[in-house]
Amino acid sequence: METESPKTIEQRFASLEKILERLERPDVSLDESLELYKSGMEELQAANATIDQTRKAVLEITQSGSLAPFENQ
Repeated sequence: METESPKTIEQRFASLEKILERLERPDVSLDESLELYKSGMEELQAANATIDQTRKAVLEITQSGSLAPFENQ
């Protein structure tokens, strides 16, 4: 069985866009809207986690030209 690789941030935003498009349709039931909202929130939380991980991994170039870990201030 193949393991799925994690979604990229671009894939997460594309999923969110599709969810929003579906939510804007007038034929979506209240139950489906709730499920779409939950899915959207899960995607958003995962996207935020990816952004946080990326932010922590960013290296900042110091004045001396050496690389130093990015420090969130």
